[in-house]
Amino acid sequence: MSLTDDLLEQAEHLAKRELRRPRQASLRRAVSVAYYAVFHRLAGEGAALIMANWPRGLRQQIQRAFVHGEMKTVCKEFAGKDGPNRITKRLLAVPLEPELVAVATAFVVLQEARHAADYDLGSPMNRLDVNQKIALAKKAFRDWEVVSNTANARVFLAALLLQNRWNKA
Repeated sequence: MSLTDDLLEQAEHLAKRELRRPRQASLRRAVSVAYYAVFHRLAGEGAALIMANWPRGLRQQIQRAFVHGEMKTVCKEFAGKDGPNRITKRLLAVPLEPELVAVATAFVVLQEARHAADYDLGSPMNRLDVNQKIALAKKAFRDWEVVSNTANARVFLAALLLQNRWNKA
C-alpha cells in the first residue's frame, strides 16, 4: 500500500473510531487526512511525471514544491465552466475528461473542508458529512486512475506545479 492509500484508510478509521458519540477531534482529523491523501497523490504523481527518471530524493524535493493554494487555483479553473486559463488551455485536448474535472472539483471541496475542520472550531462536524468527504476522496482516487495516463492529466499535473510561473512568463 502507498502512503496515500494508508491516509485514506486512516481517515476511515478515524471517522468510525468512536461508535456512539464520535469525538470532534476524530472527525476533524478524518477530513484533514482525506484531503491530504488527495493532495499527496497529485503532488506525488506530478513529481514523478516531471522527474520520472531522476533520483528518488530529487523527486521528493520536487514533490515538496507543490503549493496548496496554487493547486487549488488550478483545480478551480479545471473544474469551472470557463476551464483553465488561456496558457494552459492551449496545451489541452478538449473537452476535458469528466473524471479529470471530478478530481479537480474534489480537490477544491476537500481543501475547503480541511480548512473548516482545522480552523472553524465553532461549527461541529457530524459523521455523515465526514463519511461523504472520505467517499469523495476515494472517488477522486478512482477517477484519477481512469485519466492518469492521458495527455490532459499530464498537463493538469504540470499546471498544478507550474501554472503560476507560466502566467508570469
